[in-house]
Amino acid sequence: MRFLLFFLLLLQVQFLQAQEIRAQVLDAATKQPIPYANVIFAENRGLVTNEEGTFSYNPQKEKSPEIIKISSLGYELLEIAPKEISEGIIFLKPATIELREVFLSNKNLSAKEIIKKVKEEVYNNYNFDNSRKRIFLRESDISYVRRFDLEVDKSTIAGIDQALMNEISAKIPKVSDSYREILADMYGNFDSQKVNIIKAASLYDPQSTQSLEQVTDHLNSLFMNTLKDRSYLKIRSGIIGVKVDEEELKEELVVKEEKKEKTPVEKEKILAERKKNLKKNSNSRINRLMDGMFWKEDITFNLFDKANKYRFTQNGYAWIDNATVYIIDFEPKRGADFKGRIYVNTEDYGVHRLEYENVKPLKKFRLFGISTKDDVYRGKMIFVKDEAGKYNLSYLERETGESVGIDRPLTIIEKNKHVPGRRKQNELDLDLKFNISQVNKLQLVVYESETMPAAALSEIPEPEDFQYETFKVYNPEFWSGYNIIEPNEAIRNFVALDAGEDEI
Repeated sequence: MRFLLFFLLLLQVQFLQAQEIRAQVLDAATKQPIPYANVIFAENRGLVTNEEGTFSYNPQKEKSPEIIKISSLGYELLEIAPKEISEGIIFLKPATIELREVFLSNKNLSAKEIIKKVKEEVYNNYNFDNSRKRIFLRESDISYVRRFDLEVDKSTIAGIDQALMNEISAKIPKVSDSYREILADMYGNFDSQKVNIIKAASLYDPQSTQSLEQVTDHLNSLFMNTLKDRSYLKIRSGIIGVKVDEEELKEELVVKEEKKEKTPVEKEKILAERKKNLKKNSNSRINRLMDGMFWKEDITFNLFDKANKYRFTQNGYAWIDNATVYIIDFEPKRGADFKGRIYVNTEDYGVHRLEYENVKPLKKFRLFGISTKDDVYRGKMIFVKDEAGKYNLSYLERETGESVGIDRPLTIIEKNKHVPGRRKQNELDLDLKFNISQVNKLQLVVYESETMPAAALSEIPEPEDFQYETFKVYNPEFWSGYNIIEPNEAIRNFVALDAGEDEI
C-alpha cells in the first residue's frame, strides 16, 4: 500500500584517564556551566566546550600540555596546568571591564559604523590562507510529531475502523532522533575545501518507523483479504486522484515476503555504498557551512550583505582573550529575517563571536490543506585570534528546521466491473490531520590548523578507506583517544527502541 505508507511516513566522570584531560568549565560566581568556551592547548591547537560546558582533550602522540588557556566572553582569561584542575572542574571569573585608552577614541562610533568597519577589515583580519584543519562534525536530526490524527468517517472494510487508526496513531514516535559524527582533515580555505574522513559513526533507531510499518502491513493484508479478483482502488484526496490495481498491491506484498538475510558480500557492498554516501554528504554539508560565513554575499543569513535592513544597537562591552569587545545587538527592519548579537574587537574590528536566529519563517507555503514552513534558521560562529593577529575559525553551528502540516480528506474506493451489481464494492473515508517538525543541527569544531603545502586541492591524496560504524546505543569507547566535541545528555542517553543487531 504505497499510497498509505506515503501519507503515514511522510514526515517522519573521570578527570584524568591515561593522558586524557576532561573537565567542566563553570562560572565562578554562579557555578553555572559556560558553553562554547575556547580551550587552547598550544598554538593552533584547541577546542570548545559543549552546551553543558564540558570538554575532553587527548593529546594522542603529543605530550600533554603544560598550560591550558581557557577563555570565554565576559570572563577573565585563565591559564592553568592540567595537574591543577581539581575534581574535573574549572572555574572562570567574570571580568571587570576597564575602558582603556586604546579604544576611548572609538567610543563615539555608532553601532552601524562599527559594523561597517567590520566588513571593511574582513580580509585584513581573517586567515584566508590554505591550511589543513583537523575537524569534527556532528549532525543531529530530531523530529517532533505535534499531531497525527486519522479520523474514520466511513468504512465498509472489516477490521479497518477507528480503533485501527487509533492504533496507528499511537505507534507513531512523538520524538525521534539520530546522529552522525565524523572526524576528518579539511584542506583549503573559506572559499574551497576538500574533506578526507578519518573515522565516522552513526546513532540511529530503526524502530522509529518499524512499528508503524507493522501496522500498515496489517492494513495491507486487510485490504488484500477484502479485494475481489480483478478489482482496483481509486484513491482520491480532494481533487487529486490515483488508480492502483490489484497486481500492484500483490507485487508489493511479494517483495516484503521475499526479503531475506543478506550475505556477507551483500553486507560489504551496502557498507561501501553507505561510506560513499557519507563522504559525499559530509563534503556537501561542510561546504555549505563554510559558504555561510558572515562576510559572504547572497547567503541566507544576510546581515552584512543587507546591513541597511537591520537596526544595530551597541549594548556595552565584554572581555575575551585579554581584549575588550563591543557588544552589538541587531534586529530586523524593512522585512529582514534575523536578530542576534555580535562581539567585535575594539582595536581591529574583528568578530570574535556571532549569534543569530530567525524571527519569522523564511518560507511559507499553503495549498489544498498542505502547509510547510521553514521556521528554524539559527547559528553561531566563533573565531580565535592567533599570535600573528589573524582570526581563525574555532566553532560553527547551524540549525535549520521545517514544519509540515496536512489537513485533507482521503477516500479509497474499491471498484470492480467484472462482478454483478454496483461497480463500487467498498469504501474508506478518512480525515488526515498531521503536524510534524524536523530540526537539523550541524556542529563543526576545528581542533588544529597548520599551513598547507602549495599543492592544489585536487592533488591531495585521499585515504583508501575509513572506519565507520553504526550504533543503537551510545558507545563512549568509539571516540576514545580522539578529540571531539563532548556529547550532550541526549546523545549520552541515546538508546534505540531495538538495540539488537544492525541490519546491514
